[in-house]
Amino acid sequence: METSNHADTTILIVEDSKTQATILQHLLESAGYRVIVSFNGQEALKIMKDDLPTLILTDIVMPEMNGYEFCRAIKNNPVTSSIPVILVTQLYDPQDVIEGLECGADNFIIKPYENQYLLSRIGIILANRYLQMNETVTLGVEVFFAGKKHFITSNRLQILNILLSTYEIAIQKNNELHEARDRLATLNEQIIEANQFLQQANEDLKHEINERKRVEAALSQANKKLNLLSSITRHDMKNILMAVLGYHGLALQDTKDPKFLNYLNRETDLFAKLTNQIEFTKLYDELGTTGAIWKPLSEINSIRFATSGDVTLNIAPEIMQYEIFADPLIEKVFYNLFENSIRHGGSVTLITVSGEITDFGMRILVCDNGNGISAEDKPMIFRRGYGKNTGLGLFLTREILSITGIIIDAVSKEGEGACFELIVPPDHYRLTT
Repeated sequence: METSNHADTTILIVEDSKTQATILQHLLESAGYRVIVSFNGQEALKIMKDDLPTLILTDIVMPEMNGYEFCRAIKNNPVTSSIPVILVTQLYDPQDVIEGLECGADNFIIKPYENQYLLSRIGIILANRYLQMNETVTLGVEVFFAGKKHFITSNRLQILNILLSTYEIAIQKNNELHEARDRLATLNEQIIEANQFLQQANEDLKHEINERKRVEAALSQANKKLNLLSSITRHDMKNILMAVLGYHGLALQDTKDPKFLNYLNRETDLFAKLTNQIEFTKLYDELGTTGAIWKPLSEINSIRFATSGDVTLNIAPEIMQYEIFADPLIEKVFYNLFENSIRHGGSVTLITVSGEITDFGMRILVCDNGNGISAEDKPMIFRRGYGKNTGLGLFLTREILSITGIIIDAVSKEGEGACFELIVPPDHYRLTT
């Protein structure tokens, strides 16, 4: 911004907003003007008694004395009546023009304004000041507007300046409206293009959904056929196995050869494992076939399992008020964990189920007071076929839990009892409804 020498020109700013007053003061001082700042009309009138400004910029909306009242006080005083007054406002309607003329204002400036526009407007007002001082004094005229009578005392030059300012602002607003209309037209075109894109995306999505439904239907049909085939095969294998076991039993009764009896006893163990494998395939076929459900943890109390000796099942009350989202075979999970304690825990007398809510989900602990899990067994106990019995219980347990993202791990130390930790994801547990 170029700075001119206006040191002999004093501008009085009357603005109740200290921030706005400071910004305006900096702009005018940068342009070379001497600036006085006042924060209300009454204070400004006192300042003018000792220091008359060349021009006044006043806000309209102010406490104690608004801009119209302040302007009228200036114009009614012969000492200050020739000082140009520019009204600065955020509002603009025809009533503002009438009230500006009525109080004798010389011009309007609308907030927000461009700095160069404000400086140009001040320059024009100052250039016309001498013409206005020589203007013939008028007695005023009464006008009616919006149902009210107004007495206009402004001279012809003031009226012309106000009207030109009004016209200039009207043109500016009209240009802004045209620009806004052009921007709206551009946005409308973009919206139409986006809408067309979304319509096409929607059609593509419908097509994809239909394709997925057809694939899912085909997979469902194939799964049903596989399950049927598995069921028939399992049924036939069990019938054949029953016949083989019958002949095997007769062979055990008829043979007297110790070496041959040893072979037959080994066969008995193999037949038992084969029977367990067939039963396991039945359970595995059922995984995920009916969909996950919300299962109350309070139902753990109703699980019945074989016990050797006096074993107490203790379930913490705080977890019994929750339910978890899991496969319907979740009861088989707790049954397997309880059976595992009884079979492999040694002298187990207590099994506890407890839990807590953590940042990463619900933590459920199933622990006993038995012998615990050895360091060698711990990394492998969830593998299929590993273990002293069928080797399928803990493997099936992990498979059932994994369907809904529940993680299980062994967290105990050898000699401190077996302890299994289940981590239920945050959105897979809730208070029982």
